Amino acid sequence: MRDDCFIRGNVPMTKEEVRNVSLAKLDLREAKKFLDIGTGTGSIAIEAAYLYPTLQVTTIDSNQTALDVLKQNQKKFQLKNIHSLLGKAPVELNDYFDAIFVGGTGGNMNEILSWSFQRLNVGGRLVINFILLENAFEAIEWLESNHYKFQAIQLQAGQYTKLGQGHYFKPQNPVIIIETRKEE
Repeated sequence: MRDDCFIRGNVPMTKEEVRNVSLAKLDLREAKKFLDIGTGTGSIAIEAAYLYPTLQVTTIDSNQTALDVLKQNQKKFQLKNIHSLLGKAPVELNDYFDAIFVGGTGGNMNEILSWSFQRLNVGGRLVINFILLENAFEAIEWLESNHYKFQAIQLQAGQYTKLGQGHYFKPQNPVIIIETRKEE
């Protein structure tokens, strides 16, 4: 989905190019349940629910404004397979998930990572996006100290833009994407 398809509001959104890579790493083709933590506008949750109509999507965000924007996008795309929770992860959940995306931690990195692995089914995938190096390093340190295998990439995209008589690629923030999996 293109970024301009989404209602934006004043909440963070995972941009199109980063969203595509993150969704590919989540590999939701055979997933039944998906959790989006720190959902913002809900672009990851919305696109996942749209692409996989039988997927049960749960979102968590501590910002009511973000959930309001998510609900507007959910209504726009007529999606009935998304359930949203207002709260700061980790929250009390009975479900287990095939994939979890973390778009924001609100300062609870270690707790969210530990809780996410508890909520993941064996073989489940965890994808985390960061713009701050310190947060990415904190996640990497936690994963290494808990002996989880992971891959980390840095992705930067730019949009072709006119500037005076010429053109340039207007950069978006570089994003660090970490992918890991719950093994047996």
